Amino acid sequence: MLVRILPSIWVAPTGTERLEVLAQALAAAYPDAVITGRAAARLTWWPELSAHVLTAARPLRPPPAPRFSFGERRVDPNHVIEYGGLRITDVAMTVLDLIPELGGAAIDEALRRRVVTLEELWTALAATPGRRGNRRRRALLHDSRDQPWSEAERALHQVLRPLRLPCRWYSNFRVPFDAEERSSVTSGVYYLDAGLPDLLLDIEVDGHEFHATKAAFNADRLRDTRLAAQGWQVVRLAAVHLLTEPEKVRARIESIVRHRLALFRDAHRPPVPSVMRR
Repeated sequence: MLVRILPSIWVAPTGTERLEVLAQALAAAYPDAVITGRAAARLTWWPELSAHVLTAARPLRPPPAPRFSFGERRVDPNHVIEYGGLRITDVAMTVLDLIPELGGAAIDEALRRRVVTLEELWTALAATPGRRGNRRRRALLHDSRDQPWSEAERALHQVLRPLRLPCRWYSNFRVPFDAEERSSVTSGVYYLDAGLPDLLLDIEVDGHEFHATKAAFNADRLRDTRLAAQGWQVVRLAAVHLLTEPEKVRARIESIVRHRLALFRDAHRPPVPSVMRR
């Protein structure tokens, strides 16, 4: 038994539960349609993202259909890709489409997966002038200039930027490991949320869910000890404190940096001559 899901398109009932089947049906029924939003992300670069309906854009909106959500819109051809016979918005345009629903998380996820650059996102935004929601998109792209990989990192960057620190901090700072450590670390590299390499200081921010499993907790402790073995001091902040008391967190970070700087200066200071006793 088959069911009709689009004009002249019939599929098995179980097929209506699969996004891939819906996408093929869309391509057959409406060759000019472009898959957008959650569906575009799910089918290409973000497979874990839930997408219960297939979202698509056409110059002329077709009649409503279950499991489909159509928008009347012309997508810039420069931001449409061919993927397995499907027409889908590219990563940059997909991220911009997701911002009204997911906010900065869409940007963070794409940057973390390294499937898009900030420059590409700005280019896509420039290709859609006057679009509703662009003010928010522009503000979030500007707030992403330090390339956060999560909402928690975004909050950390917002806290760090106003500080007048004696040395520079870098987001997602890369720290490799010695050969003997790499045998048990898949990549041989850790990325610090905010690294101050001049002071060997690592500032991390975690949400409560980050340590929800024993494996995550243990891996985190192993990470910290490996960094400590190379001279790094690891400071962990709770995301909730960044959001609820940013000024207090700034003061603490300034104090930590000040004490760390003093330790480094003392380490390079000539030893004080001992007092000779008679």
